Amino acid sequence: MNINDIIEIFILAAVIFIPFGMILRSRLPAWKRDFAARYLSPRYLSPVTAKNLKAPLSSNGKSNTPS
Repeated sequence: MNINDIIEIFILAAVIFIPFGMILRSRLPAWKRDFAARYLSPRYLSPVTAKNLKAPLSSNGKSNTPS
């Protein structure tokens, strides 16, 4: 493998990956947002706060203590 082969591989990779990266740059944030919304969001969990720890919740999701 001589220097001409290395230069040819480098140019070929640039021709392939530079346009591919430019296309993905605009679409990747939407893919990441959709992935996070679908698989990483805690939909069925309520946040643990001091207020939630003091008063247990009833079956309808409201506090049992009068406010």
